[in-house]
Amino acid sequence: MANIDSQKLRRKLLKIYNKHHVAPLKEQYKEQILSAVECTTAIDQITDHLLHNIRTKLRQEVAQAFRQSENPEIPYFAVIMDIMQFMNEFVGDPHTVELIFVRVNSEVARRKLELDEKMYYSDNQWTSEVSEGAVQNLRDAGTERDYILLVEKLLETLSTSADNQEISIARMRLVNIIRKHTHHELKDL
Repeated sequence: MANIDSQKLRRKLLKIYNKHHVAPLKEQYKEQILSAVECTTAIDQITDHLLHNIRTKLRQEVAQAFRQSENPEIPYFAVIMDIMQFMNEFVGDPHTVELIFVRVNSEVARRKLELDEKMYYSDNQWTSEVSEGAVQNLRDAGTERDYILLVEKLLETLSTSADNQEISIARMRLVNIIRKHTHHELKDL
């Protein structure tokens, strides 16, 4: 039989619970004399409680990392048609919008290709054939990350002719277009 200082035990257990950000067990150990078997049972019970809560929190953190890292593919023509429609309303001149899109599409396709292949293309290496292949790759396998970059590049171009409030509204509308076309499979993890 072990003589236990219940106040000291309670303080030490509370330190352990606080250290791991876990709510303490409701069970109190007020008895001053506990057998080795009772101590072992209590230790196992407390350890299981701590591990269960820590495991749950770790699982949530890891699941969140997966959710935040998901980069789903988005159908190119559906999202581009909506973005083009918005841009035509915003800019007002379809010819200007088309010119902006050709340049921005090429920049985004280049960035996607460089990220996917982990290779930098100099201006000399960026030929029309490579550019066409990169744009086709964007059309076939464009992801949320690529379209967010597209939105940023469009806004960067528009920022020269619009004020900050108009740019903020355009950013919100363009990001909502991307969200509308995005299907996150991991959102319910």
